[in-house]
Amino acid sequence: MDLLRRLVSIDSRTGREGEIARFLAEVARGLGLEVRLEPCKDRSNVVAWSGSGEPSLVISGHLDTVQPLEGAWATDPWAPVEKGGRLHGLGVSDLKASLAAGVYAALHHREARLPGRLVLAYTIEEETTGDGTALFVKGAIASGFLDPRTTAAVVTEPTNLEHVSLGNRGSIFLVVTVRGAGGHGSRPHLARNPIAAARDLLAAIPDLERRWTERHGDADLGGVNVTPTCVRAGDLDKTNSIPEIATLVLHCRTTPALYADGHARFRREFAEFLGRFEEGGSAFEVKEEYPRAGHKLSADHPLAKAAIAVLREDLGLRDAKFVYTPAGNDAVYFGDAGIPTINKLGPGDPSQAHRGNESAEIEKVPMGALAFARLAERWLGRA
Repeated sequence: MDLLRRLVSIDSRTGREGEIARFLAEVARGLGLEVRLEPCKDRSNVVAWSGSGEPSLVISGHLDTVQPLEGAWATDPWAPVEKGGRLHGLGVSDLKASLAAGVYAALHHREARLPGRLVLAYTIEEETTGDGTALFVKGAIASGFLDPRTTAAVVTEPTNLEHVSLGNRGSIFLVVTVRGAGGHGSRPHLARNPIAAARDLLAAIPDLERRWTERHGDADLGGVNVTPTCVRAGDLDKTNSIPEIATLVLHCRTTPALYADGHARFRREFAEFLGRFEEGGSAFEVKEEYPRAGHKLSADHPLAKAAIAVLREDLGLRDAKFVYTPAGNDAVYFGDAGIPTINKLGPGDPSQAHRGNESAEIEKVPMGALAFARLAERWLGRA
């Protein structure tokens, strides 16, 4: 737990992962693991491993956390507090508990002299771009460090060790700018109010979700979500003025039919949807951020069977099951490279992710280390 407390105490919000990367590299070296810091943007991914040869099992986790929600924390987010069998602190569930557990699983691999390699890939910017993992996977394959034919991966997003996630929907964020014509609040007929146009667009979103879900829903992943997460327009210091611009952010979660071919169908059908609102004279501009495809692994795959056996047999969690998650993660980068990947398995509590007063069950952290160690034994021992 000392390692986890130290990890939580480091501010590693997206863009600030440098300190935690250096710290983890030092810890891994001290435990006898091979380590390298791989430059990514102005920071570094941490890659550490035990063993040599093939096959390889990659334990993938991210170094960054989200911003703490303003006003939602009763304590300092970077001062871990233990209470009621839980450790509280920013990122403890998402996913610093997994970072700590992975380190000890790698130590077990080294001390037990298991076959193959156990690789820790701890990367930057999962919470935004995913660029850290994308760069790691591409570089590892290009350099020959990983061979997709003999490599498997587990993404250690939180599941509370209660289930194994085998897939997630795709995601894409749309920043929609509505351009109208401003004017005096008393003469709306002489202006084109972008707030009214934005209102009409938002009112039509539920129908768009319904139609997309009916046409493009997925038996495992469910339907499509288009969720407004930000609306900005006007000025509180100019309450008698109609603004020129309104801005919306739409957080879209897409199924395979919509994220295929780089979200090609999604783009085409959203453009058709948007066209109906341009008839009133307002202009709409759309900027995309962080588009990612989804990911799925078959429940019949040997890696999936090994992971569920770890929970049910090795940890005694008989009710553990396979699920599919609505949220995205970095599994897509491994999957796209032909590497079979557990979409999510980790000791953190998924209900705590991105919340104020985030916490994780303390007893789940050593259980997480055991889960990763047993998965390595089962998967690498197959060789």
